[in-house]
Amino acid sequence: MQITTIPNMGDFATNAYIVSSGNIAVLIDAPCDAERIIDKLGDLNLEAVLLTHGHVDHISAAGELKEKTGCKVMISHEDEPMLRSSKLCCADYFSVPFYPCEGAECFSDGDELKFGDMTFKVVSTKGHTAGSVSFIIDDIIFSGDTLFAGSIGRIDIGGSTFGDIISSIDKLYKLADGKNMRVLSGHGPETDLYSELLENPYLGALRG
Repeated sequence: MQITTIPNMGDFATNAYIVSSGNIAVLIDAPCDAERIIDKLGDLNLEAVLLTHGHVDHISAAGELKEKTGCKVMISHEDEPMLRSSKLCCADYFSVPFYPCEGAECFSDGDELKFGDMTFKVVSTKGHTAGSVSFIIDDIIFSGDTLFAGSIGRIDIGGSTFGDIISSIDKLYKLADGKNMRVLSGHGPETDLYSELLENPYLGALRG
């Protein structure tokens, strides 16, 4: 399995990740610039775009990628309406263009999404949005806007409470069951669970 990071995409400096094995690829989040993503894919066959949540800075290229490559677009049931609403996805809030995506498929907490020999586990990590998820494959967590290096996702643009997002992060630690795991976030650099438990100022309640 290989991971190609496409960093700092668009005005929000959002990360996208191409996860591939053989000639099969999956894209984690589709911030913008479908042509740049397609160029990075090269000869890989894009089977799906997996969206961590429905905010505009993570979904803008999803519809175009679906149209141009024939890939699936997949998102949580709770956030699926955001793909079709400039208000719900916060495009109106940030005064940025909105590109809707129709025909997305939905997943639920605990689902396992299989593409070739790759299996992504869906973990509901609500807080940043009601339907935010993280994807786990092997020792890697794609955390979207739930957990960052040194920070956590904001909860004032469609989320719920600080307690909710901390509970979601605690859920990731419990699933790891003492194992350190890489964390690839929706913004910023890579980190890992051990480093965040030691240093992240928002995770004091999880340090025991």
